[in-house]
Amino acid sequence: MHKIIYTTGLTGFIGQYFLKKIFNDYDVVVNFGREKNITIYQPSVKPLYKDFSLEELEEYPSDTLFHLAAYYNPNPINNHEEGLLEESNFNFPHSLCNVLKNKGLKRIISLSSYLQLLDSKYKSLYSETKIKFVDWAKSEFEVSEIFLFDTFGKNDQRGKVLDVFIRNSISSHDIYIPSTRVDINLTNVEEVADSLINSLNLTPGQYMIMSDNHLTIKELAESIVSIEKTSTKIKATLEGNNLIKNINSFPENIYLNTLKQDFNEQIKKRYDEIKQTYSI
Repeated sequence: MHKIIYTTGLTGFIGQYFLKKIFNDYDVVVNFGREKNITIYQPSVKPLYKDFSLEELEEYPSDTLFHLAAYYNPNPINNHEEGLLEESNFNFPHSLCNVLKNKGLKRIISLSSYLQLLDSKYKSLYSETKIKFVDWAKSEFEVSEIFLFDTFGKNDQRGKVLDVFIRNSISSHDIYIPSTRVDINLTNVEEVADSLINSLNLTPGQYMIMSDNHLTIKELAESIVSIEKTSTKIKATLEGNNLIKNINSFPENIYLNTLKQDFNEQIKKRYDEIKQTYSI
């Protein structure tokens, strides 16, 4: 009998890496999209794209959902964006899990941002909508909540701080950073995916994936500029909030150091990957 797992968010950056590794433990992955569609993945077989239906789920039963999907927007600027946060981060998973509960769903593993570990005065609507879903889910299912810090890796198109600094350095553009200390924790997406797979063996509770790559934004910028020593200048002119330092309590860390590679080597590799996309 096939071993099946339900997921959301496999088309995202982390989800794509997670999908590559999950087949070591499961034969079939059924991913649910926000537009009432499902995608069925199996090793060495083209994905099947189907409309969501209860009849379809009869063929693919599972008691576990790995919930990776999220609409990340910590600073919505209008009612439309606020509505998207509520729809994507609460309404969609809430509705889906209510349906799946009637089909035997018992366990949810839900990804969260470290922003949700902050005191209430620092939390945004993004955090609140994510927390709202997890709080509800805990009353209905066994829930493991996994908090992520900043991630990076090959094919990342999200425009995160590491890649922005690298692109500026390659183009000899100045890098602007906060005038005050801001800490950051960076984890390679390969190790994030490995740690997430391992979380399938954990009991319900709160966990985090925090690597040993802990540094300041200034140190990150200096490290990147030093790779090729371009004319890029680092200018500390921005406002900043050291959010990590405002976290009072951290959950159990489940980070797996699977790459066994020095962090500076990982940055250099990412630098080279991005540089290859430039016509020189």
